[in-house]
Amino acid sequence: MTLLLLFLAILPIPVIYFFYYRYFLVKPSSLYHLENFLYGSILALLLLLAGSFSVNHLVFQSAIARGFLSAALVEKAGAFLFILALTYRTPPMLMVLNMTISAMLLGLGFATVENIVYALAVREPVIVVRLFSSVPLHVLTCGLMGYCLALMRFSGSPGNRLRYALGAFAVPLLFHGLYDTMLMRGGDGTYWIAPLLVMLIMGMEYIIARSQTLPLLDGLRKHRMSIEEWRTIQREPQHARWILRSMGSKNREYVPFFRLSIGKMRGAVIVAMIAAAAACFVNREALMELMRYRLAAEETVTLFTLLPALYCLNLFIVGVVNPKYFQNSMIRIPIIIDVDMAKDDSVIKTITYHVTAGNCYLKTVDPISVGTRCLLVFTCSNFSSPQVPCEVIWDSRDDRKQLSGTLVRLTERPWGYRAFLMKYYLYRVTRGLFFNLRLPGFKSVRQLFVRPVSVMQKEWRFGEGHVLFEQGEEGKVFYLIRKGKVDIVKTLETGEKVRMVTLSEGDIFGEMAIVGNQPRLATAVCRTECLLAVAEADNLDVLIENNPVFAQRLIKIFANRLHASEQTMLKSMADAESITKKREDMLMAVCKLLYVAAGLDGGGIQELDGNDAALLSSQLGLNKDTIVTIYNRVTAAGGLSRLDEIIRSIIDES
Repeated sequence: MTLLLLFLAILPIPVIYFFYYRYFLVKPSSLYHLENFLYGSILALLLLLAGSFSVNHLVFQSAIARGFLSAALVEKAGAFLFILALTYRTPPMLMVLNMTISAMLLGLGFATVENIVYALAVREPVIVVRLFSSVPLHVLTCGLMGYCLALMRFSGSPGNRLRYALGAFAVPLLFHGLYDTMLMRGGDGTYWIAPLLVMLIMGMEYIIARSQTLPLLDGLRKHRMSIEEWRTIQREPQHARWILRSMGSKNREYVPFFRLSIGKMRGAVIVAMIAAAAACFVNREALMELMRYRLAAEETVTLFTLLPALYCLNLFIVGVVNPKYFQNSMIRIPIIIDVDMAKDDSVIKTITYHVTAGNCYLKTVDPISVGTRCLLVFTCSNFSSPQVPCEVIWDSRDDRKQLSGTLVRLTERPWGYRAFLMKYYLYRVTRGLFFNLRLPGFKSVRQLFVRPVSVMQKEWRFGEGHVLFEQGEEGKVFYLIRKGKVDIVKTLETGEKVRMVTLSEGDIFGEMAIVGNQPRLATAVCRTECLLAVAEADNLDVLIENNPVFAQRLIKIFANRLHASEQTMLKSMADAESITKKREDMLMAVCKLLYVAAGLDGGGIQELDGNDAALLSSQLGLNKDTIVTIYNRVTAAGGLSRLDEIIRSIIDES
């Protein structure tokens, strides 16, 4: 019987190792696996010597006290200290995933020694249930502990470090304490062991997938950045994806949260496990006789039904959470906050989608050097913060990733800013509930994140003189000027080009062709070097539909541009009439000039002296210099063949 119990005690160890082997491959060294396995074994032996497996269980009478204090508290305190030491022993190339894996291997070593000791020392029927269920409990709670302690190492906030440390100890203690309490109480409580482990398995799948997207500790240190600041940067594309989705645009990079991929080998193992569990269930009486145990009905159901189902479920869902979801599909609802950034005796107006107690990401236009110190004032709805000192710690202009902005660290947090944060978080939560629950008036909430600066999909830089679009082209996109000036030029039927208006920072253009579904009415040319935000026609529809302030502004823009176009056209027509009249006068003057000049000597054209010019000036009512210029150019041309060219050049000069 002892040999059979030892076999049952060791059997779950390679099974659980096989389940999570795909993650252990991140650190494929067998020595690495063995090292952490031995740490767990040493921890179990130390606790064994301290009497935690037997003596302490006799101290308390209550199942809850025994479960939480005698068993879970002692074991999890020891695991906490060991894993914490491993976290600081690991070199700067530490990854959250590696630390999670190390802790899981430590839990596997602990479970191995504990199972062997229980198999040899305990003769209670419930021990059989414990041998199969405690291994995933120790492996997963230690993995959870390693994940939280790694985040504590990555954190730059004392408050967050304390929160991660408490989570690393309290959450595993809760799971372990509940497990031991249910096991010791027996009865119907035994049924709850499997659901408890299911919750732990699913939670760890999420944690392991999430940890695969987190950065190296060494990389954070190179940028003088904490995990909180790195997450602030990661929120930007998540905010952008939410805005696109809310406008009906599909995320082309979307990947699902779950990825079900069961290979032939895994499927065969699941089938074999189900068959083995079924065989054991059918022959449960013979097995109990062999082990000389008589299990209660709930223990029998748990051992031969719930725990096999648990192991099959564990194998089925390992790797089911897709890490790429967090990179390409995860979304967050933004609340646009206007920011006044005081720097070098100037104020830069920009926005941010989110603020925290320690940092924020600003949608700046121009690069700002790392280390620059400035003052920020945040305005959300109808409340504002006082000036908050900050320092630039990261700046990016990556057109390929569409991530352009500045990450700042708040160096001081005045009480007024703390009050602003409380109002902001309350405002954010209430508006989020309003919108997500579709309460009356929820559509008005869209104004908080549907604004011209937020719906633009791309940002591009163009040099001076670059033609953005030509008159007569089909309009597919519209533009927002982030920086620079753009000329709107109209080509008249005569071929003359007239500058209608010059647009500057904050102006939108190119939208008239989209709204009217007509070709471009004018040509847009960059007057200076420009940074332009570009978006498609659907985004304009969303802006008009969900932002009444923008719709009113657009109507005013249309009216102003129509008025300006009329004035420009009238001026152009008046200028054209003036030019035509001037040309006719010039032609008449030439005719009179030639006539008079020819009559002075009774022959052809001759040189015109000063007296003749004065005489012609009085007779024609023209300026003397103009008469001399016309006469000399006609004479030089040898006649009237180049008359139009001469008249045009004189008009242009005048």
